[in-house]
Amino acid sequence: MVDKPNLTTGSIFWQLLKLTTPIMFGMLMFTLYLMTDLWFVGRLGPDAITALSISSNVFFVHLGLSFIIGTGAMSLIAQGIGAKNISLASMVFKQSLLLCLIIGTIVAVIGCLLAHPYIQFFGGSGMALKWGVEYFKIYSFSLLFLLLLHVFSACYRGMGDTKTSMYILLQSLILNIVLDPILIFGLAGFPELGVKGAALASLISQIYGVLIYVYLVFIRKQHIHLKRPWSLNFDIIKKSLKIGLPSGLAYFLLTVNLLITYRIIGPYGIPAIASFGIGFRIIQAIYLPTVAISEAIAAMVGQNYGANNPDRVIKTFWIGWRISSVIMLVGTLICWISPEFLIHIFTKDPEVTRFGVIYLKISSLANIVVGTILIVSAVFQGIGKTYPSLVGALLDNILFISIIFTLPVYFEWGIASLWWIKLGTAVMEMSLCLIWLRSHFNAMKKAIQ
Repeated sequence: MVDKPNLTTGSIFWQLLKLTTPIMFGMLMFTLYLMTDLWFVGRLGPDAITALSISSNVFFVHLGLSFIIGTGAMSLIAQGIGAKNISLASMVFKQSLLLCLIIGTIVAVIGCLLAHPYIQFFGGSGMALKWGVEYFKIYSFSLLFLLLLHVFSACYRGMGDTKTSMYILLQSLILNIVLDPILIFGLAGFPELGVKGAALASLISQIYGVLIYVYLVFIRKQHIHLKRPWSLNFDIIKKSLKIGLPSGLAYFLLTVNLLITYRIIGPYGIPAIASFGIGFRIIQAIYLPTVAISEAIAAMVGQNYGANNPDRVIKTFWIGWRISSVIMLVGTLICWISPEFLIHIFTKDPEVTRFGVIYLKISSLANIVVGTILIVSAVFQGIGKTYPSLVGALLDNILFISIIFTLPVYFEWGIASLWWIKLGTAVMEMSLCLIWLRSHFNAMKKAIQ
């Protein structure tokens, strides 16, 4: 077995950089993964973009599930490694994979059965409805393999290895880029499958990635040896879910927020829906470095918390937050300087561009706010105390729903008001999370005095 990296000593900045770089490249590849589908499908017109955008909202259900399983796994494995308890780390790894297989299979079947009513309810009509249902049925089965990919990655991250996931995602991305045009447009003798081809390309490349992890873990026994028996251990599952469930529920709340958003912008037409699908992915790409930093912070905090080193936990937060804020500020400036250019990467439709520019300029103002929320949540994940993030997300959603269904309707505000309201509720969520984290840090400082 390969030695596991030790994150409890050495320069915090350089260790963060060492961990973050592979995570960031891995996430960049995953974002390119999503962007590749959108770029090729975008050649088919606004209906195809709308079909893909509505279908992809369920990706946040996947994220919620991956956080429920992966966050607890990462935290407990990191704490086990920090405390030199390898048997605990091994047991957590096994239970996480078993949960993936059970939950992922159930979600895949449900998604396939609900494809038509789901796409129709959130604004799909005409060809957007037809293509959306085709894409969604295949995408539902992708959720099982996406879940396995993310949980494998989380377990590796808990052990301090972020490079392996990067290499696996790179190979999957290349395969997806090759398969997309072949299956969408019917190249090299294959039938022209359209939007459905994008879903098949993604599914095949995801299965490939999972098979690589299976080879590394079960044949090469990289980092850790997963011994029999392979039966559910409800004590371990309970500990893991206690950490992961609040994080997962927070992402489910994000999914609810997104679905409400799509429902509200539906009356503005297909161009508005398409613009949000494009703009949201651009904003996600800007978040990429901070998400990578936050995942590195969670692993470092977990190992140092397990090693009873609270001072290093606090320093890790501050260094990570400063790096994140600089990156997010640059992202905001890009969205203000050249929003049309960013939208035109995917489509030159004038109405889609008009709505997209409004979205990018307002939503990008929240970059540092969202970055702060991500970094604070990462610290809570590392120490195994994730419910503050859930409470913050709950506050955000309650405020958003309360305002969006009242004030814009009463005052007849336009679509821009939706993005301003989202900005305001995000500030409130950030404020609550920071107050909570400061209280916890003060308690940690008193404990070591």
